Amino acid sequence: MERMNRRDFLISSLALWASARIGTTRGASTASAKPNILFIITDQQYVEAMSAIGNTYLKTPAMDSLAARGIRFTKSYCTYPVCSPSRASMVTSRMPHELGIYSNKKCPGIPDGIPNMGDLFRSAGYRTAWAGKWHVPTPYPGFLTGPRAKIPGFNVLPLEGPPHRSIPNTGPGMGSDPTTTKAALKFLAQTQNRPFLLVVSLLNPHDICEYPREPDHYPSPPVVAALPPLPDNFNAIQNEPSLLAAVRQRQKKSDDRLSGGNEVKWRQYRWAYYHLTEVVDGLIGKVLKALDESPYAANTLIVFTSDHGEMAGSHQLRTKNYMYEEATAVPLIICPPGRESVAVVDKLHLVSGLDILPTMCDYAGLPIPKSFEGVSLRSLVENPNSESETSWRDHLVLEINDKTEVRMVRSDRYKYIVYAKGEMREQLFDLDLDPGETTNLVQRPQMKATVEAHRDMLREWIKQTNDTFSITEPVP
Repeated sequence: MERMNRRDFLISSLALWASARIGTTRGASTASAKPNILFIITDQQYVEAMSAIGNTYLKTPAMDSLAARGIRFTKSYCTYPVCSPSRASMVTSRMPHELGIYSNKKCPGIPDGIPNMGDLFRSAGYRTAWAGKWHVPTPYPGFLTGPRAKIPGFNVLPLEGPPHRSIPNTGPGMGSDPTTTKAALKFLAQTQNRPFLLVVSLLNPHDICEYPREPDHYPSPPVVAALPPLPDNFNAIQNEPSLLAAVRQRQKKSDDRLSGGNEVKWRQYRWAYYHLTEVVDGLIGKVLKALDESPYAANTLIVFTSDHGEMAGSHQLRTKNYMYEEATAVPLIICPPGRESVAVVDKLHLVSGLDILPTMCDYAGLPIPKSFEGVSLRSLVENPNSESETSWRDHLVLEINDKTEVRMVRSDRYKYIVYAKGEMREQLFDLDLDPGETTNLVQRPQMKATVEAHRDMLREWIKQTNDTFSITEPVP
């Protein structure tokens, strides 16, 4: 008899576990009653890059349509503002350091023995399909063959076209996203004889990473008067961590067009970012239209989010890998099945990418493993006014483990950030009074108790998650 490997053993065990619980878990009375799930992910979209929030510098009708029929969370955060670690958290409900995934380059994949989204839903009888970007660690398995063409627990939908750059002289997302969309449309056109989980993982507006190096590969920006303005927090702040200031200086040297004084170029950068967001919104619209025209629309849970944000000129920074709001706060919209379109905006509860998988499990009637760091958002989705502040988490923790280690604690009002080394290692912002994070309060005597309270939150979280980050003494 062939020896069973650890992952096959895991999947087999999960199947027995799920079947043993079926019928006793909410929503699991019959297989046909289980909802389908459509999970849409963009890449590098910050929370305000959507016209539904009142941003008049772009139009995102598809995303707006989701906001109009579901619940949109405004205090939604990734676990790590970089692709691979954040994505790994979304499909496992575990923090990146718990998975041994420390950056895009230090990403060996999800360890055997840790249940992921595909494993759990496949074991519960779902047809699981993944279209587009994976990046844990292989960026696009759908373009490949052999072992690298696989995603644990998922059927990888093949992507037509040359890998990554299928349209000459454009960013990679302009080529891969249409092929990802095509694969998703083909899947939705098929007859489904069991519930499905379809992940549609699109790359844009990530192509903004290429824009400073290859501006000629993008549409020409409009006249200056029609460009988006600079953000209110465009200027660098006082008392900034030395490592962050050094990153800005390196970025200026590598991107002469985006040097601090060239405000027009920064406005053009923001225009290009919004343009790329509109492009990916158009593809999302095609997927939603196909779902709405299918027999499965009424019984499908839709979840929309992004893996991390984009600085887009705030603090004169671009891309991600920072703990400012623009890089860490991401869209999250959940549209439950079988409910009339009622737009709800949740401005109260702190939610995380860790919460996506538990929420899916809850709606599908799957038991939620105790190993999950996140919690189900179903109660907030179905009864948005029933949860009091005291009955929900009072803080979230984010991490960066790349060239330097950084931790962030987001409480209801404040954000505390601490770097592992360098000078001026701490930051504290009052997000109620200073949403642009322009005034670092960490050295103000009247904030001493608030700073120490957030240090204590971080110390406890470090202990609970077996993190190696050290904050045993007050940071000078």
